[in-house]
Amino acid sequence: MPYGLKDGPLPIFYEPLESPFLNTLVRQQSDPLTVVPADPMNPTAAPGDPAYPLIATTYRLTEHYLSGPMSRFDSWLCELQPEMFVEISPELAGERGVTNGDWVVVSSPRGEIEARALVTQRLKPVIVDGRPAHTVGMPIHWGYAGETVEAIVNDLSPLSLDPNADIHGAKSFVCQLRAGRLQHVRPPIPLPVAPIPTTADPIPDTPTAAQPAGRFRHGK
Repeated sequence: MPYGLKDGPLPIFYEPLESPFLNTLVRQQSDPLTVVPADPMNPTAAPGDPAYPLIATTYRLTEHYLSGPMSRFDSWLCELQPEMFVEISPELAGERGVTNGDWVVVSSPRGEIEARALVTQRLKPVIVDGRPAHTVGMPIHWGYAGETVEAIVNDLSPLSLDPNADIHGAKSFVCQLRAGRLQHVRPPIPLPVAPIPTTADPIPDTPTAAQPAGRFRHGK
């Protein structure tokens, strides 16, 4: 577009803020206008840092296709996806000695989390600069509070802002993965127990399918 984009006028390929590879298309590694807050709790890895050779990518789940505050506090959605996991390829699992369902620790320059491993053919390594590029997929829905409390992906991702929309720009970053569990796990924050409704009437303005099961009789 001829105007409006801070990093325009023509689109160009940049590597993410963090990448295990150098940008071989242009001399500029990543978008120079990406906003990265200067904070000691927000360090970033240099391009190609051997300590973090894996590519982390975040995504939503079909069952949780809405914002985290909604999915974390909806018991029906939590029942469909009750536990944090990370998705890896069989090739990466073989390299790290991980089988499906094992505990793994994923780390980045910002921190580390533990989760179960989902080993699936859906993720496949590709060859970049003569070596495999492995991806670690991480759903975003769990947090420090809610019906289910699990590892927090944002403990790993760098804080950065897109130069045009000011939205979180770290959908992809670098990480490391190993088999095992964390030595010290942050305890979850206890939540007050919500009172169980005692009214005999249905919840107003709520479809029948969304009424609490077994608590109300249809037609009342």
